[in-house]
Amino acid sequence: MTHADPATQAPGVLRRMLQARAQVRLGQGGAPQLPASPAPTPARAAATAIGRAADRLYQLPVRALSVQPGALTLAELPELLPELPLVVVLQGPGDLLGAIALCPQAVAALVEWQALGRVTSRGLERRRPTRSDALLCSDFINALLTELTAEMEGVEGFETVGGYQFLTHLDDPRPLSLMLEDRPLRSLSFHLAMGAPDMREGRVLLALPQPANQARPRPDAAPVAAPAPPVAAPVRVSLAVAMHDAPVSVTGVLCRKRVSLAELRGFLDGRLLSLPRTCLTQATLETQDGQVLATGKFGEAEGCHAIRLRDPASAATDDGMVPVMGQAAAMMAAHAPGDLSQPDPFRAQGLSIDDLGLATGTDLTALRG
Repeated sequence: MTHADPATQAPGVLRRMLQARAQVRLGQGGAPQLPASPAPTPARAAATAIGRAADRLYQLPVRALSVQPGALTLAELPELLPELPLVVVLQGPGDLLGAIALCPQAVAALVEWQALGRVTSRGLERRRPTRSDALLCSDFINALLTELTAEMEGVEGFETVGGYQFLTHLDDPRPLSLMLEDRPLRSLSFHLAMGAPDMREGRVLLALPQPANQARPRPDAAPVAAPAPPVAAPVRVSLAVAMHDAPVSVTGVLCRKRVSLAELRGFLDGRLLSLPRTCLTQATLETQDGQVLATGKFGEAEGCHAIRLRDPASAATDDGMVPVMGQAAAMMAAHAPGDLSQPDPFRAQGLSIDDLGLATGTDLTALRG
């Protein structure tokens, strides 16, 4: 006589008890109890996302043989890349950058499906992926990232995988560690069966940065009321700085001579004009409107014609200069603006020749040649 092992009978006993309870519930008019849905996991959500992305985009059958979620550092990322990978940099929210790498088998499956409509099992030439390969895979990468955003919602640790898209392709994976920010990374490693009936087994590695506010959770602290920000005084908009940098054209004038119309018609090339002797010592510096800014002595400096500016007050005391300086002062007074005494935000108070950068006793090149 043999006795059944209680351990082997336990599942059957429990099943019968659950079935009996369900029958009692149905007999009392109740609805059958629905089975509890399994909790979402990163592996299950990622497998669903990559299969759905390939099906919706190309109707390409892709089955996830395994999905391994993980966490790694930037220094570990190059060691986990497949051999001769297609490396793509991903642009995320703000200035975040991620990366995705596809092995040559996965790239070949995507290219063959788009070019031939099927996946073959022929051998591959050993070469680095090109930019054309990256462009052919860009739609699949963007579709995968979109599906991951929807499937990973509510999955612990992967809430921030959304918002990434294809940015650029790297011919060499070595600069990847220089482009990405040195912070913790969330990773998903896919082992895929792509195509049917012929298929290729490919690998895909996705690495996305963990936001700084979630990388190191801090214990909850008592809320502290933030001080009210000080009310900033209204800033008065002024164009003074811009006006100080505005260019101004000035003209050096030796003298002004009144001539008749007949004399003017007689001006020919090569004719000599007689000028007063004092014109060289009483040259004026004027604006385009004729406003006299300063007076000076006409001469030469460093091979160029120049005007040495002088102080009108000191020049008026020189012998023989009083009548001429009186004329210059009259010209300056005649052309002075009428509102010169009124305050002007574009002119500093008490502005003088020194403030204009026309210091007395200096050479100002006015005429070249």
